[in-house]
Amino acid sequence: MKKAVSFLILSLIFFLSPNHTISKSPPALELAVIVHKDNPIEKLSITEVRLYWMKRGTQKSWPGLKTTVLPVDRKGNIAEKTLFYKHIIKLSEAEVDSYFAAKQYQNSEPPPVKLNSDNEVIEYVANNKGAIAFVKASLLTDEIRSRVKLVTSISE
Repeated sequence: MKKAVSFLILSLIFFLSPNHTISKSPPALELAVIVHKDNPIEKLSITEVRLYWMKRGTQKSWPGLKTTVLPVDRKGNIAEKTLFYKHIIKLSEAEVDSYFAAKQYQNSEPPPVKLNSDNEVIEYVANNKGAIAFVKASLLTDEIRSRVKLVTSISE
């Protein structure tokens, strides 16, 4: 009986402890799609983000800015890029690269600028009125929001 009570107490301590070893799933990644702060667009749907970022149809320049859309990408295989391609662009990285290579060949349109970090992306968007990019939503502090505009966000 004494052993059963001891086992029960130890079990309760283990499961009620915040540091027990049962693994928790990592927090979901939230992605923010951003544009320059002076862009007159306030919100974009997922479809609109895809059209602007891919520069499809009439979405090659921003209405009210008369500025060419400048899609910004990230270098490497990172979670943000995977989420953006899967849920917004709905193409693989190879398909996106092929698409922009064809646009460059046909129309001399440059492919998206590829940058190394979220900080580089934020700086680029803050300094280029036509830019549209994706970053981790958790990075959008008040200071950064004074320099770029959030137009949509998605989560895993």
